[in-house]
Amino acid sequence: MAEYFGLFVPVLIFIGFYLYMQLDEYRQRIRFLEVKINALIKHAGIEFNDTTCVPVEVHNAIRNGHRLKAIRLYRKITGADLKEATEVVDVLLKKYSNTLL
Repeated sequence: MAEYFGLFVPVLIFIGFYLYMQLDEYRQRIRFLEVKINALIKHAGIEFNDTTCVPVEVHNAIRNGHRLKAIRLYRKITGADLKEATEVVDVLLKKYSNTLL
């Protein structure tokens, strides 16, 4: 039984590494598609400000007055660049400030 365990661990490590690489590849492909879609939306002149796609953690940070934390969270969760994250957070800040008035 112990001799099988010695073979089992490297196989599990290999499978885990393979799955991690596949997941990373899918993340890259999804990010590439997001960039293409954003470019098409911008080129077509479509204004897309759907704040329902923003993660709950970002909304909570904005409600608590933590703009920079919200930007960091948005970037971490979505993989967006700094400019895109700042624009999204600023739109949400404006939205929340308008609802308070």
